[in-house]
Amino acid sequence: MLRWLVLAFWLTGTPSFGQNASRIYTDLQANALKTALLSEADKKVRAFFADQFDQRITAPVILVGTSDPNILNEHLMKALTDLARRQRTSPIDGVKLCDNKKIGAAANRPYIVMCWRKPKVYDDRWRVLTGQKLAPILAHEFTHQLQYDLAGDDPAQRIAGTKKLLLGPSWMIEGSAEVFEQMYKVQVQGKDADDDAAQSLFNMQSPARRSRLTLSDLTPTGSTKGRGAYGTARFAAYLLARRNGPQALFQYFEVLGQVKDRDTAFEQVFGLTFKAYETIFERVRRDFAAATEFAAGETQ
Repeated sequence: MLRWLVLAFWLTGTPSFGQNASRIYTDLQANALKTALLSEADKKVRAFFADQFDQRITAPVILVGTSDPNILNEHLMKALTDLARRQRTSPIDGVKLCDNKKIGAAANRPYIVMCWRKPKVYDDRWRVLTGQKLAPILAHEFTHQLQYDLAGDDPAQRIAGTKKLLLGPSWMIEGSAEVFEQMYKVQVQGKDADDDAAQSLFNMQSPARRSRLTLSDLTPTGSTKGRGAYGTARFAAYLLARRNGPQALFQYFEVLGQVKDRDTAFEQVFGLTFKAYETIFERVRRDFAAATEFAAGETQ
C-alpha cells in the first residue's frame, strides 16, 4: 500500500512528562514498562505527523493508559486536575471502552485514554507486541487532537445561532482519523506496503460498498459508530485525500476554525459542497472504476 501513498499523495500512577510529549498517566503496577510503552508510541506518532505532514501540537495533551478499566477515570481526574482543567460531567464507561478489546481508546479535549488486556506477565516482549497494536490507534486518536487544535476548538464551539457543535461532520472527523491510522500502519509499520494504488482503493472501498449508511446518516455528532459506519467514513475521507492530498484533511479543520462554517470550509478546501460530495460518494462507493476516476481528479 506504500505505493499509493507515494504516488497519490505526492509521494493512579505516577505521571510522566517530557518536552514535546504527552503527559502520561498510568498504573503503579509495572509502571516503568507501561510508561515506556506509552512514551515510545507517543514519540513515534508525534514524529509521524511532524515529519510527514508538518503537524505539531504545542498545547498539553494528556495520555492515560491502563490495564484496569475500573481506575481509568481516577487517572483522568488526576490528569485534568494537574492541568487545572474542568472535570468531565460524567465518567467514561471504562468497561465498555475496554471490554473484549486488545486495545480500547477514546479522545476528547485535551486527553486520550487507552486501555489493554492485562497480560499474564509484564515484560519487554509484552511492551513491544502491545506497542505495535497501540501506536496506530494512538495515531487515530492523536488526529482528533490535531483537529481540535487546528480548528481552535478547545473548548468546543457551536455553530452560530444553533446548539450544533462546529466540529464536524462526524464522518469527516472519524474518517480522517481512520485514514491517518492506516497511513501510519503503512508508512511506519510497513503493513500492506506492496499494495499498489488500485489495491489500496479496492481495500478501502470494500466496507463502504457493503454498508447502507450514507454520509447524511453519519453527519450528526457521535453518529459514526460500528464497523459499517467507520468503513463508510474512512472511504469518504480516503477519496478526498487521494484526490486532494492528505494535507487537505487537516486544512479543512484549519479553515473551519477560521470561517466557522462547515460548508464554506469544505468548498474552499475541496471545491465541492457537502451536498455535492454526498451525491458523488453514493455514485462511486460501489463502482470501482468511477471511484478510481474521482480519486484521480478525472471526474467531478
